[in-house]
Amino acid sequence: MTISGRGRSAGAAPAGWAGRARWIALAAVVVVLAALPYLVSSFAVNLATQALVFGLFALSINVLAGYGGMISLGQAGLLGVAGYALAILSTRHGWPLGAAIAGALVLCILAAAFFGLLLVRARGTYFVMITLAQGMVVWGIAQRWQELTGGENGITGVPKPAFAQEYWEYYYLALVVVAVCTLLIARLVRSPLGLSLKGIREAEDRLAPLGYDVARHKLLSFTIAGFFAGVAGVLLAMYNSFIGPSDVFFLTSAEGLLMSILGGVGTLAGAFVGAGIVIFIEQEVSSWLARWQTLLGVVFVLVVLFAPDGIVGAWTRYAWAPLLRRLGARDAARAAETATSAASASVVTGDGAGTARLGAPVPDADDEPRTTRREEAASP
Repeated sequence: MTISGRGRSAGAAPAGWAGRARWIALAAVVVVLAALPYLVSSFAVNLATQALVFGLFALSINVLAGYGGMISLGQAGLLGVAGYALAILSTRHGWPLGAAIAGALVLCILAAAFFGLLLVRARGTYFVMITLAQGMVVWGIAQRWQELTGGENGITGVPKPAFAQEYWEYYYLALVVVAVCTLLIARLVRSPLGLSLKGIREAEDRLAPLGYDVARHKLLSFTIAGFFAGVAGVLLAMYNSFIGPSDVFFLTSAEGLLMSILGGVGTLAGAFVGAGIVIFIEQEVSSWLARWQTLLGVVFVLVVLFAPDGIVGAWTRYAWAPLLRRLGARDAARAAETATSAASASVVTGDGAGTARLGAPVPDADDEPRTTRREEAASP
């Protein structure tokens, strides 16, 4: 008994160290973000604000694509619903800003639920095309209904909160809102709903016979993801003091998906890493490189070829997991590697949206769906 107890203690030490290292790294990131306005120029702070807003938008796509295997090209439409609702209620109807934000988010939730009802039976390419069509409907309304949306000119004068008028004040507002939303999403993906989403991603056909209401889980996930896209839309409209058709065009959704893939689908940090890279290239590199789109395309191709699970996934696979193995925490290393492998396979290779893959386990009837552990046998 004494020997087995020592074995458990020796095995638990590396795992405990790994957990503490994550918290230390998270604390370091929080400190840097909190001190950022005192460390860099106003231009860099504005870039960071944009990265936070679009990182949240990319994370809303990641909830569907990374955890549920459902690729959406219509999230920009939901971002636009919230942004336009805020602009119309605050500038044309004279609503107080707080009430206008609440109304905009409620309208966004209703729109997401309505769109979700049209999607619950769709899979794969059909799911992608329907979301694209939904986003284009919102873009068409924004472009053509000039009396309501201002047409191509959009709506200007969207107010900011009185306590966030300066660039650095708005940065802190965005930081707090995005941090709260990220924590909520972190709880979501670890909840029974989040585990069911992973089951849908791995083997949708196997869930219904086991008693899972797949349609209801899809509807809930799409509505929740739409809400977070709406929060990003509200932040974006207030940041720019403007909302226009270009903000709801399908290219915005594609850019959000690109951010998720660059950073790493199926990870919380990946959306913000990808958003930071894309925003930096668009805003900073474009000032001295005329063909910055080419550079962005090259970066994307290189990541897909050499790091299909994204930058965060590559860091986990080549640096973090080997370190855990050397310290003896093999289970933690294996879990870290498999956390992104299945998600990246469902998005990058197009093998998602409920396709049953070889090696995907069948969830027990009295348990939550589990993720694929394909790499477990190959691990030492």
